Amino acid sequence: MIELAVPAHLQLRKLPKQKRSQALISNIIQCTENLVQRFGYQAINTNSIAEHAGIHVKSLYEFFPNKESIFYYIADEWLLSLRKMCLAYEAQDYLALEWRSYFWQLHQGCKADNRYAKNYNSLQGLWDLMPEFTALDNFHRQFLIEFHIKHFRRFGATQPDANLITLCHFLMAMEDGLGLVLAQVSPEQAYQLSHMHFDTLCFHLEKILDN
Repeated sequence: MIELAVPAHLQLRKLPKQKRSQALISNIIQCTENLVQRFGYQAINTNSIAEHAGIHVKSLYEFFPNKESIFYYIADEWLLSLRKMCLAYEAQDYLALEWRSYFWQLHQGCKADNRYAKNYNSLQGLWDLMPEFTALDNFHRQFLIEFHIKHFRRFGATQPDANLITLCHFLMAMEDGLGLVLAQVSPEQAYQLSHMHFDTLCFHLEKILDN
């Protein structure tokens, strides 16, 4: 299972079936992301989102019951896309790669997603302050742990699960910390940090995987 049920009070009031409705949702999401990046999630509300989107707030409420449901929609859709991306790397062509090449491809796939600063960092605080966001974050992290341990074992890791889980937590903490920095540095520095990140990953994987 790669999807977590959306809490009832954060669910869309109705699904956008027509192109016009889908475009409206996309506009609301994009405007919310822009406002959150500029002012922080605490400083905005449904009225400011609707005004920025150029729509009446009633149009927003047709689909979203509150601003938290918009934030949750953004986070849920983004994290789900990352989980789907991970599963795409279980195609046979990728499974035939040796471990360094496999994790390099996965690493590059993650870096190609440019929504980290816009979503995770901008919603910083919701992940810890709102139980629904904490549950979503925990669900996503558990998926990543199980995904990585499966492939660690596929490449020859024999350590107890507890050791591999600890390694996964370290790698995710490194990813989170790096994500907070990348938006503040130059493209060249971001490139260098990305390679340092992968070198650190390989340093730890060399200790547990068959070479």
